[in-house]
Order: sequence, then structure tokens, then C-alpha cells
Amino acid sequence: MSLPQVIPHEGQALIGISRREITPPIGIYGRMWGASSHDISEGTHKPLYVTALSLQSSPADMPALLVAVDAASIGDLSGQEAHWIRKEVTSALNIDDSHLMLACSHTHASPWNAHSRSKMPGGDLIAGYLQSLLSAIIDAGREAILERALSIVTFKSGSCSLATNRDFPDPHDPSRFLTGFNPDVPADETLMVGRIVNVHDGKVIGTIVNYACHPTSLGWDNKLISPDYVGAMRERIEGEFEGAPCLFLQGASGDLAPAHQYAAEVSVADSHGDQLGFAALSVLASMNPSGQKLAFDRAVESGAPLAYWTPKKYPVPTDVAITADKVNLPAKAWPSEEELDLEIEKATDSFAKERLFRKRSIAKLMSGKNEIELTIYGWRIGKILLVGVQCEVYSVWQMQIREMFPDYAVVAITCVDYEAIGYVVPDALHDLNLYTAWQPPFGKGGLNVLLDGSLRQLKKTLT
Repeated sequence: MSLPQVIPHEGQALIGISRREITPPIGIYGRMWGASSHDISEGTHKPLYVTALSLQSSPADMPALLVAVDAASIGDLSGQEAHWIRKEVTSALNIDDSHLMLACSHTHASPWNAHSRSKMPGGDLIAGYLQSLLSAIIDAGREAILERALSIVTFKSGSCSLATNRDFPDPHDPSRFLTGFNPDVPADETLMVGRIVNVHDGKVIGTIVNYACHPTSLGWDNKLISPDYVGAMRERIEGEFEGAPCLFLQGASGDLAPAHQYAAEVSVADSHGDQLGFAALSVLASMNPSGQKLAFDRAVESGAPLAYWTPKKYPVPTDVAITADKVNLPAKAWPSEEELDLEIEKATDSFAKERLFRKRSIAKLMSGKNEIELTIYGWRIGKILLVGVQCEVYSVWQMQIREMFPDYAVVAITCVDYEAIGYVVPDALHDLNLYTAWQPPFGKGGLNVLLDGSLRQLKKTLT
């Protein structure tokens, strides 16, 4: 008779981690908010980074590279800067396109690093910053691959109440929604935490935090470059594991954000980061040693009959699968660039102009198309699944994927290779006067297509 056991979500592979700083120069164009009264950054709250993790099952295999980037997006659809960076990185590191994910944290206090903003105040610094971002990604990626070591990555789920629903019915106008805290709708608080341990010396070489919450602690009056809550979260975790970088991977946060947000004070972002950091540390503290399952050992007779469980070594799975495929999401009708140029000329309010600038960026992609092509990444290491999409999406996406793969730890990553295309929302929201519904170019049925494509991609990693 086999005795009860609990096998952790683990995988063993050659893993390397490296980091480079990407804090931009003071004075770069940083107007992320239409409500802002300023255009350029005036300082730095905490540094921005790219953190690269390389993954391969053997030295003969092509490495896969997961790069966490402290940025709202990598350019926009007008300039397609993420396409350019991807091409340069895959060429420099000699890896296939499917083997690279650039995962933006989506902090709203980063520079708007797109050539379309080069004529704005501080826009003359954008081109140089993009070049330095590219160099940092290549350097960190190359070093991560060179420093690879046989390691075990362990994932475990927890929860954190930082994320709240952010689709709030306007109390003064029942015909529309505001983007902000809605206390009447529950939020997905799932927190996925990973620990990477070198097999030979038992040292923690890195950690991973996958959580869905918009980094909008800081709002339109903040004038500092900042990683938002991610910065303080990293500091908390890295303070416990010296020399082990923490990768943050943004989850499906289309409908999720902190209750207290849009602040000018960086202390708000730091408080949020502490909240997430302590929650992640709690999960890390609850993990067994790497490569050990928890197994029932025997009954012990005492004052009560006791069930004695103990950690025991077991064979950690070593299989790695890397895949990526295209899917076509339905598109809305969209105005042309020429039509939007005329509207921009007529607009007088700064927030109205900003909305039109973003709409015009999307127009270059559309050009009469009735479908929009996106890439879905599906990676697996042992009992861990990673799924990445090139858009923002509502949390129901990650919740349903996790329900479909209950025997695996599912790391759900959004804003991959992100060029500010926008949100994929449930069909029930499409006709509402809701920012996440009217901002993006995706039509009804998009969430179902994205979900089906994600499930297919993950199933490919299991065959």
C-alpha cells in the first residue's frame, strides 16, 4: 500500500540569473497620466532593473530567457520598439523567438519609452534610453546563460490582499464606470512564489513573485521615476536572500489594483511593496527544502494517536518544454490615423489629447484588420507551467487556467513584449462605458480565444 504524500511543484534544470540597472536619466519624458500637469521626470524613487533568468535542461539545449523589465511597456504599437528589441536580443544570443519573454512589470512611474513621444519635452532622451535598455537585456541575458548552474525551482501559492477590484460604478453618473477601488466585488488574491536553489551548494540563487495588481500606487502628481510597489517588494525579499535577485512577473491585473492608489507620496508605493513582500516571504518560509516531498511516515502512539509526516527526498522532474504560437483575436472597427490626427488637432484638454494619442498608436496596427495577431508562450519545467501573453487581461483568465491544471503551479504572465495594446475583457463588459472595454481594439469573443489558445499552448508542453 502506498502511503500518503504531498509532492511539491518543482523542476530541475540549468538555471542562471543576472541583473542590470535601467534607471533612465532625470528629465526624460515620463508623462504616463493624462491628468498630469508635468511632462518630465524630476528624480528617482528607486532604481529600475532588467532581471534575466535563463533556463535549459542540458548544455546542448537552446536556453530560454525570461526577462523581467521595470517598465509600463516597451515602446508602443506606432514604433513597435518591442519587436525591434526582441529581434536584436534573439540575434545577439542566438535563440529562437519562442525562447524569449520580455515581461514588463507595468509600473506607471516609468518613462514612456516610445519614439512616438520623441517630440515631447524630454523626448530627446528616449532613443538613447531604448538603446541602453537593449544593451542591458542582452548583457543580463548573456551573463545569465554563462552562469547557469544545476538548480531546483520550487513554486508554492499563497495570497495577498493588496489587489482589489478596480471597476467602480460612478456614484454621480450611473451610465459609466470609473477605474478605481470597488469594495463590492471580490478580487483574485492569488500569489505565486518561486525559489531557485543551486543543487550543489544549497544556496538560494533567485526568487520569483507572480502577482496580479496594477502598479498604480503612484499617480499623476508623482514626478519621480519608480518601480512602484515592486521596488520595496524586491528589497524585502532580497534582504533575506543575499545575492539572489527577485524577478517580478505581472499577472492578469486588468481588473485589479490597490485600493489606495494614484498617490503623489512614494511612501504609499513602499507600503504596498512591504505588504506584498512580507506575503511572499511567508510563502517562502513555508516551503520544504528543495527536492523533498512531505510524506506520511508512521503512526505514533502518545496521549493522542499521532500522524508523523516528514520531508523526504524524491526524484525531481527534469523535463523542460518551450513553445509559442500565434492566435488571432477579433478586432473592433477602428478610426484611421488620418481621422485621429484631425481629432488631435481639435482637442483642447490634455487628457483628451492623451487618449487620442494612444488610440492613434493602435490605429497603425489596425489598418482595416478584423483580427489582431498575438503570441502566446507556453513553457514548462517539471511540475511548473508558465503562460505568457502580449496584452493586459482580466483575472478570470488566470483563474480558469489554474482550475484546468490543478496538478501544476501555473505562473500567469501578462504584458509580455508589451507595446500598450490594451485589455482583453469578458464579453459581458464589452458594451459598458468602462475604460478597459472602450480603450482596446479587441472585439467580443477575444477573451475566449485567448483562453483557448493559452490552454492549447500549455497542453503542448505536456505531450
